[in-house]
Amino acid sequence: MRFDLSDSRWRYSFLLLIVLAAAGLSYPSVKIWMAAQYEQSDDPAKWLAAAHLEPGDAQYWGHLGLYYQWNLENRNLPDAIHYLQRATEINLRSAPLWMDLAALYEVQGDPAATKQSYEMARRDFPVSPEVAWRYGSFLLRQRNFPSAFAALRYALMNDSSLEAGALSECWHADPDVAAITDNLLPRQGPYYVRAIRYFLSQHQTDAALFTWTRFLTLNQPVSMLDAIDLINDLMSENRVNGAQQVWNQALQRSAWPQDANGNHSLVFNAGFEHHFLNGGFDWRELPISGASYNFDYSVVHSGHRSLRVAFDGSADLNFQHFYQYVPVVPHQRYRFRAYLRTEEITTASGIQFEISDPRRQNEVDISTPGILGTNKWTPVQIDFESGSTTHLLEILLRRKPSMGFDDKLRGIVWVDDVSLVPIEDATKSSP
Repeated sequence: MRFDLSDSRWRYSFLLLIVLAAAGLSYPSVKIWMAAQYEQSDDPAKWLAAAHLEPGDAQYWGHLGLYYQWNLENRNLPDAIHYLQRATEINLRSAPLWMDLAALYEVQGDPAATKQSYEMARRDFPVSPEVAWRYGSFLLRQRNFPSAFAALRYALMNDSSLEAGALSECWHADPDVAAITDNLLPRQGPYYVRAIRYFLSQHQTDAALFTWTRFLTLNQPVSMLDAIDLINDLMSENRVNGAQQVWNQALQRSAWPQDANGNHSLVFNAGFEHHFLNGGFDWRELPISGASYNFDYSVVHSGHRSLRVAFDGSADLNFQHFYQYVPVVPHQRYRFRAYLRTEEITTASGIQFEISDPRRQNEVDISTPGILGTNKWTPVQIDFESGSTTHLLEILLRRKPSMGFDDKLRGIVWVDDVSLVPIEDATKSSP
């Protein structure tokens, strides 16, 4: 059929057909554009209009559901559930939507629907640590501990940053440290070390100690630094035997260097031959203005190096910043000995060692003579008996303030071969 476009009637009819066809083709695009504009509004009514314009787009229904879930001034949980249900019907494979819907079901007191929604989220995103975390937290609240631990353990294996939160939730839900360590923690050393530190941060020393024993059963590498915080906390609670046991276990399982100890001394790292742990039963050094610590390989009494402490003359120092804790037994005689070398130590108050019971100074509190000026290697020695309840001694390098006018401490002291030996073994100690 041919159209005669010279006829005005045919021309207008043809133009009308073109306009109608163009309108029909552009209508879906216009709807999409309008829905997007409504979605960007602050008016929930326009969001609903967007959802009606594009009823097959789960994003618009989800937006409405979250609005009515979290808007405190206009909260409407039934509507929120309705809209999120519409969203999940459209998009069955959206883990975020299923988790949002699960949270609403839980608030509404419907655990079966909550569990089903989380299962749908897991089906959509089975490797997601967030899905496993939120599902595990829900199961904890339902007191379904075996399933909760399994879900949370999976979350930890994929995101170790969740560990502290998981430990906190599990501990408050059911403070059973055996169940937590055996069922929650992946069997990898770093998880156990972080768990120990978490329990210590909560002042749960027994739980930390239990986790340490479980950690040892893994037969995985142990670092001394993994044990230091636990040892320090046990010592602060006056549980010296427990601290010593953990210390010895860590030494046996780690590659940390130890003294040959041919002289039966109880002092660890007596010749300063390896770096300090700055905790446990090793030396501890605290920073102080006016003094600096170094190892000296050129000035030694024996071995390869000594400790060098330099005082810059800027203050009349009350120096008590270098020390070690040593486990001992009550009612035992001991001989303390150390070697000091000094260079131009000024002021009327010299360098000495103090040995005391840090908890009961009335039991043990003694000092070696102070050394001033310049001296070659000089032994300082003192014999004493531990108190009736003494289980721990503090060996402290000390300089008391002289209290003289402008009496500022300057000079250098070297320290080497520090020993504490039971008196019956004193004859075996090095000269």
